[in-house]
Amino acid sequence: RRGEVISIVETRGRNRPPQGLVYMPFFDAAQLVNNLTLDATDPLSKETDFKKCAVKLAKV
Repeated sequence: RRGEVISIVETRGRNRPPQGLVYMPFFDAAQLVNNLTLDATDPLSKETDFKKCAVKLAKV
């Protein structure tokens, strides 16, 4: 486990992601989501893999 983020989740509306996917912007300085994502890098490009990780959603 890498940490947690508490955020408002919207499940209705036109911009709803497909079932089974979660989207969260990673450019918000108030919520540093990159700290929660994978620290793996691509062996060829050496680019960090900040685009995906497993999540657990809980109602608070």
